[in-house]
Amino acid sequence: MRTIRTDQALREFINSRISANLSPRTIEWYEDRLSPFVKSCPNLPRRPEPIEDFLTSVRGSPETKRDNFNALRTFFRFICQRHRIPNPMEAVTPPRRPKTRMATLEANELMMLLGSADGLRDRAILTLIMDNGMRAGEVCSLLKYNIKKETVVVCGKTGWREVPISDETRELLLQAAAESPDERVFHGDKGTPLSRFGVYRIVREHMEKAGIKGPKLGPHRIRHAFGKNFLVEGGDLRSLQEIMGHTDLKTTQKYAALNLTDIIKKHRKFSPLRAAHAAAQESMFASEALDE
Repeated sequence: MRTIRTDQALREFINSRISANLSPRTIEWYEDRLSPFVKSCPNLPRRPEPIEDFLTSVRGSPETKRDNFNALRTFFRFICQRHRIPNPMEAVTPPRRPKTRMATLEANELMMLLGSADGLRDRAILTLIMDNGMRAGEVCSLLKYNIKKETVVVCGKTGWREVPISDETRELLLQAAAESPDERVFHGDKGTPLSRFGVYRIVREHMEKAGIKGPKLGPHRIRHAFGKNFLVEGGDLRSLQEIMGHTDLKTTQKYAALNLTDIIKKHRKFSPLRAAHAAAQESMFASEALDE
């Protein structure tokens, strides 16, 4: 059976992703996770053991290990189908990923965060993400002419989409756009175009300033808070999927698990402890009646 060099296979795979019009960020995601595998296995493995050895060497969180596994699974599925060879990934067990909970923000924390921003640019950025859960890359690439009457047009992971905005958000965006020297709405401190990392830095600084704790101090935490609170306030999953730009409704459904409002109400009503207290109270009243 012909030997296939792994670097050649990776080039084929990346070219196929580019030709399928995947976003540059997605291409970069695959390259970051598959390039170390090329160094570990110069020739494409035909058995699962070399793949398992590589996955064992991956350092980081369970999420990181699972990401590497997912990238390899997609890579091998493509290569094995194209070259009509057996797929060794079918014999590799996915690494366990403990169930985690999305870090979000409560309403009072969102207000504290807004209160920490004095400058127009930072306040506009924080308000925009709180209002519709936009991603950092979508925020920094926002253009003046894409601010509409009730929406903004953004380019995200799933392509172009129109996202609703509130009146307060639109007013701040228009003010920020009026101060911009070019077509971009937001710029860095030195006047250069604002990057995703710049958005992360701005959000993190204001979270720290507001006294918000936790390991996830970035725009994605505000995005998660938007998704959770949209459902708490009565929004539906399909609308939330459109606003947040999810290709799969299953991704959006994760936010439903964060909505504890109905669960808390039912717990208060049906908790066995509540029933026990009620029974004890009835018993006490019955005893008092007998004493009389």
